[in-house]
Amino acid sequence: MWFRLMMIAFFFNGLCPFGLRILAGMGLADHYTPLYLAGAIAMLVIFSRAPVRPARSDMVVGAGLGLFSTCGQTSMGLALSKGLPGNIVFPVCLAGGLFLVILAAVTVFKERLGPAGIAGISLGIISIALLSFT
Repeated sequence: MWFRLMMIAFFFNGLCPFGLRILAGMGLADHYTPLYLAGAIAMLVIFSRAPVRPARSDMVVGAGLGLFSTCGQTSMGLALSKGLPGNIVFPVCLAGGLFLVILAAVTVFKERLGPAGIAGISLGIISIALLSFT
């Protein structure tokens, strides 16, 4: 069950920025960003019918992550709607997420970065840099 939910999360996590980019490219981001992001409510309704009920702590963590994600996606959509180019908005958002995950891993969870971790971070930075070219 968890693998299927993780695949759904992976799929939908990529759809939101992709959709925001399409809205910005069509000049519709200013008008449709709040409506586009309201789809989270529809997903809540769909997943509320799941046969397995999550624990209260899982719901609190999920609600917090959802709130922060919605705020981030809304901010990204508003930045695009105000005319900031996508080759600036997307790399800044991606690099910020990468930096925060690395910072949390090292400071909060006391993880050590081995050669594979450093290679992964380096590839992430290179891919973000490549995506920023227009």
